[in-house]
Amino acid sequence: MYRFDNIQAGNSALYVDATGFRRFQLTSFYLGVDRMNEIDARLELGTSNESVMVTAGAPSQVETQDAEVSSIRNYAEGEAPEAEAKGLGDNFEYQLKQRITIGKNQSALVPILQSRIDAEKVTLWAAGSNDVLRALWIKNTSGLTLDGGSFNLIDANAFAGEGMLETIHPDERRLISYAADPAVHIADRALEEQKPVSRVRMTKGILIATHELRSSHKYVIRNADAAARVVVVEYPVRSDWKLIDTLKPDETTTNFYRFRVPVEAGKSSEILVEEYNPQDTQYQLASLEDAQVKQLSLLVADNRITPALRDAMQRVLQKKNDIALLEAQSSERERQMGAIEKDQARLRENMKTLKGSAEERALIQRYTRELDSQEDKLADLGKQKQDLDSRQEQAQTELETMVERIVLDERF
Repeated sequence: MYRFDNIQAGNSALYVDATGFRRFQLTSFYLGVDRMNEIDARLELGTSNESVMVTAGAPSQVETQDAEVSSIRNYAEGEAPEAEAKGLGDNFEYQLKQRITIGKNQSALVPILQSRIDAEKVTLWAAGSNDVLRALWIKNTSGLTLDGGSFNLIDANAFAGEGMLETIHPDERRLISYAADPAVHIADRALEEQKPVSRVRMTKGILIATHELRSSHKYVIRNADAAARVVVVEYPVRSDWKLIDTLKPDETTTNFYRFRVPVEAGKSSEILVEEYNPQDTQYQLASLEDAQVKQLSLLVADNRITPALRDAMQRVLQKKNDIALLEAQSSERERQMGAIEKDQARLRENMKTLKGSAEERALIQRYTRELDSQEDKLADLGKQKQDLDSRQEQAQTELETMVERIVLDERF
């Protein structure tokens, strides 16, 4: 029968020795507060006094294969490290500072690292997730690489949770979660909208108008616990989206922005995360289509734009309207000419059918006078169309010269 009192909580090992028997050993079992472990030790007969000296290094230094070494990684606060880390290319190894004696058919718990590291207890929530987690925001201040694996967390001498840890290099920060936090509740109020044009650039005959898509999320965080919380909100980094200039995250990674939000006990706090996605629309000023002219006309009517931009846009649109008017007049002349030519074809067809009729001479004289009149009108319309086409071509050249000379970059 045996009993041990006032044992420190944590991973422990039990060894029982008796002369003439092999050692009983139970390694890496957990001792917790207000928790009893009842262990019956059964010792088998055996006589062996052989021992082995184990030093850090390659396996060839172990003198017998009957010895076994078990190790644990301990990242809690405590004594100075009992091993030194050494880089091996992209990997690393721990080398024990002192020799360890282990009896045959025995094993030992060998602390590799016991070092203080910076850690902050927080509540972690990833935007869009249903899981609110307790977590540690740690920084590896041990000066050594912390190997990956599972970990247990002891808080106020009680088991608080467990999780998985990836390899952490010196001075690297990491958020590691270990349990759920049912006391914290988060609501998301989302809004996405399109803002008016906020920037216009004009150069070399090209106009680029920039407008923004805006996305906002108001996160309302309720803390139902009797203790205050620091909530870390992880917001995803999205391609082509940027945070507004007044919003600064506590930390930015490849995949997340992290915002720290203090929440008092029994109260609520909120954080507004706003992003914008600038989108460009490009116009060839010398060859604007009707729909584009309407869009730019609306922009000129916007009271927010600068006087310099309004003046430049008005000159471009006026010249474009002049060209459109000349084009419409030329098209009308062409339509009239087409109608006359169609009527002439009808008259000539009628003249063919008059052969041998009593009204032949009178009608032919009439049709001939109409054809002569139409020929004069066709000639006049053709001259007008040619003049309009020439003026349209000249106006187009003037527009191209004008837009090539305009250089503006206006924000509003």
